[in-house]
Amino acid sequence: MTTIGFLGSVNAGKTSLLRLFVDYCQHKTLKKTCTVLKSDFSGESTAYDQDIPVTTKTIHPNRVYFSDKDSHNHTLFAPGGDKERAVVRMGIITISRIAKQIVAVFSLDQDLDDQLEFFSSVRHIPRDIYVCFNKFDLVDKKGGIEKAEEWEKKVQRYFEKRRIKVQDYYVTCAEDIDEYKVYNKAAAEMIMRIVKDNEDSIIGNDPVTISATI
Repeated sequence: MTTIGFLGSVNAGKTSLLRLFVDYCQHKTLKKTCTVLKSDFSGESTAYDQDIPVTTKTIHPNRVYFSDKDSHNHTLFAPGGDKERAVVRMGIITISRIAKQIVAVFSLDQDLDDQLEFFSSVRHIPRDIYVCFNKFDLVDKKGGIEKAEEWEKKVQRYFEKRRIKVQDYYVTCAEDIDEYKVYNKAAAEMIMRIVKDNEDSIIGNDPVTISATI
């Protein structure tokens, strides 16, 4: 069994990645390789401005339970990114401690330094993680690729300073847009790749502690 946690700042697209994965398992290319046993997105809350719904925020971690083709059960968690809220902060702490694998989710349309600051406040992170550059649809294709390549170098240096190795990088789009279907597919298949890597791994993935605390 693999427990995977999606960590990232506010609006990085963690919940959208979970929803896209469920869609691919139930209706698209992952139908033969995984089965969604249960999904729970009740952790989302809509924020209102003058009685008009403007956005949703994850208060309690959203989760997806699924089984792979070998009948192994796995769990995905996506806590919120607003670490200033106590209940959200507790979800981040819990998932960072219990997850066997962590996917650090960055939104390509937000400031990178602000998003790295989020991870500076997370105390427990596994020694090996994965990185996802999400929301490729919000930057132009050429500029998005160049930006992802630039960010990869910066993110790698950031985690290396904390003795954390990035196993792989993914560029994704969690919105189901035909123009970006290759990135939609990458977002969905990323989970199955991580599960396979984890099951093939012999060495454990003990958590490390970084200087700041959440």
